[in-house]
Amino acid sequence: MSSARYRWLAGALLSLTGAGCATQPAPAPAFVDWSTLADGCRSHGLSEVMLFPDELGMELHPTDIRIGRLPDTGNGPGLLVHFRQGRNGIFAQATEPPRIFIAVGDWSRSCSIQIDHEACPSAAAVYEDLAARSIPIGHAFDDPIGITVMHGTRYFLSTRDGHDNQANWSYVGISHPLQAALDAALADLAECSAPAVHAYDEKYTMHGHGQSSIQQRSER
Repeated sequence: MSSARYRWLAGALLSLTGAGCATQPAPAPAFVDWSTLADGCRSHGLSEVMLFPDELGMELHPTDIRIGRLPDTGNGPGLLVHFRQGRNGIFAQATEPPRIFIAVGDWSRSCSIQIDHEACPSAAAVYEDLAARSIPIGHAFDDPIGITVMHGTRYFLSTRDGHDNQANWSYVGISHPLQAALDAALADLAECSAPAVHAYDEKYTMHGHGQSSIQQRSER
């Protein structure tokens, strides 16, 4: 399938996913290059980069880690954190200092910030913990029951290892070991995420004045 056709189909799927029971299909959105984003708000949801991490998401460089949590439509905004390690050289050498891109948003809009890695006190410990994690391939193999939830919070993790291989993981369900790990990581980054949360609340919700609208943990 051609790239242009794939983008059209992906846009249509995103529109239908976020539209619910709309009687008329919404036009496919113009996708944004998330790799170029830093501070600001936009009419593009976190679903773009989370659901299509290879075709439509932000570029990952070696040793980058991107995590996210996105509630179902109507259940508040989600949170995305991308540890940009700055290893953009042809042999994975560092060409810029490590930074953290943080975005708060739902399925159709978002606000983001970019900060230096050292400006976030919890960043180093969170990054090291995530880098040491493994994805349990055989989760629930001993007791398969099929679909556990129809509408739930989605979890996402993408990374590119030191040999330039990208891995993408997503999950919606119950009792996965990585759910707790990602919940803990995002909670530890709450202080660093606060400016993005505030920007989203001020622009899109009635929860301004410093009150976070972020779901801290999924209900499992």
